[in-house]
Formats: sequence, C-alpha cells, structure tokens
Amino acid sequence: MRVVLLVLLLLLAACAHKDADTLPPQVDVSTTATSTAFLLTGPQLPGGRPVTVTLFTPAGTVRVHGRTERGRAELSVPYARAGLTPYRVQVGRQVVTGELRRDPGPPVTPLQLKIGARAIRVTWIRPPALVLHPVDAQGNVSALPVTVRSTRPDGTVVTATMTPQHLYAWTWLPTSRVPGVMHVVATTGQAAGEVGDVDVLPGPPARARWTAPQRVDALADTHGNALEDGETLTVEGTRSGWNTVLPLTPVNARAALPQAMPGGVVTAEGWAVSRTP
Repeated sequence: MRVVLLVLLLLLAACAHKDADTLPPQVDVSTTATSTAFLLTGPQLPGGRPVTVTLFTPAGTVRVHGRTERGRAELSVPYARAGLTPYRVQVGRQVVTGELRRDPGPPVTPLQLKIGARAIRVTWIRPPALVLHPVDAQGNVSALPVTVRSTRPDGTVVTATMTPQHLYAWTWLPTSRVPGVMHVVATTGQAAGEVGDVDVLPGPPARARWTAPQRVDALADTHGNALEDGETLTVEGTRSGWNTVLPLTPVNARAALPQAMPGGVVTAEGWAVSRTP
C-alpha cells in the first residue's frame, strides 16, 4: 500500500512539474519615461526559474536576465524609443512573444528650426523650407501638430500647421513683397522654438533708368524695392562693335559704369532689364 501511495505522489509531482513547464505565465508590460517593465505572474512560476526578456529594436536586440521569486518576476529593460517593438519572454522552457507599442512623450523646449536659406528674395526664385524635428525628452519625434508663425517685414503674420510625418515636419516659408527681416517661430504642445530670422532681400533688377551712358539710376525689383547696396550686377552690351560685360555695383539704387555703354542690359541671377531709351 505504501508503495502505491509513493508512486501516486511521484506521478502527481511529475504532472505538476510538467504543468509548470507547459503553462505560460501572465506577462504584463508597462512603460516609464526611461524604461520598459515586464511583470510575470502565475501559480506555475516556482522560485529560482531563469527569465530572459529580449526586445528586437531597430538598433539591435536588447536582452535582460532575471529569476522568478514567489510566483512572479519583474524585469526592467532600459529602452524608451517610441514605435512598435517585438519582444520575447522566456521562462525555463516556456516562451511568450508579443509587441510593445510606445507613444512619444510631450515635446521639449527648445524646438530647433532648420531653415533651408537664411536669406531669400521677394521674387521667391528659390523658396526655402523649414524643417523641424520636435522630440520628447528621450529623443522620440512627437506626433503633435506643429504651428509655424512667420512675421513678415511689414508686420503681417502668417501661420501654418503641419503634422510630423516620417520623423520630421516641414513647410515652405511664406512670401513677402517687402524686404527686411522675417521672424519665424514654431510651437507644439507646451514646447516653444527658437526664433529663426530670415533676411528678405529685394529681387533681381527689373527696373532701371540710364541717365547717362555711364550711369544707371532707379535700380529696383518687380515690386519697386530698391536693390541692395553692393549687389553683384553686370551690364552687357555692344561697345565699338565688341560684346562687352561691365561690372555694376549699386549704391542707393544708383551705379556708375567704368566705361561708357551706349546700350546695354543689366543682368543678375538670370534676370535682365534693358536700357530705357
């Protein structure tokens, strides 16, 4: 009789051990600002079992080891990147897999503006773009809408709102008919950005008046803005039967030619204005 009872006890112990190896534990995943926590629970978790948690991140695998204690185990993985990350939890011979979804935290100040050009022309030949990477404290790009506020040189304000896509947000800067300094600032959530100053310059020459063969006055762009002092210009024309190119440097929208040019065309950046008869 004692032999039979001993056999039964051994069979029950073997079945219990088998259940401990076949029943997966309960895995709960939570996140903090700087890490990801894994909590394993279940009556089938005897103490001292080895536990391994593996995250399969875009930068490679992150693995943490631990052991069960009193039917549970807690492991913290130092990983705080946003996105969808597969994970694998192994307890003894049992494996539990899943995916961790982490959303980015609130963006932090300052928002660093990246402007394609710090000087633009009112004629907008090459429209510069503003690129922004609004990130949280862990470097994750925020998904909150970004508002860009641009104050033109004449005081008018233009706003644009965009949502980050593919890890950045961008927009074209607005146009301006008046030269000066345009102030650009971005905000998102509770975060504010640095102010980006963009010089708005007059456009290439569109108006000119020859007051003498060696003098040009009233140099202006299409909106009537006087050209900048020191603008790089040239006068192309024919002198004594030869095609001639002479440099022209305006001061107060006026410039003197080093030589007489009976007829000519003022050019800059592909723009040209012929001599007014």
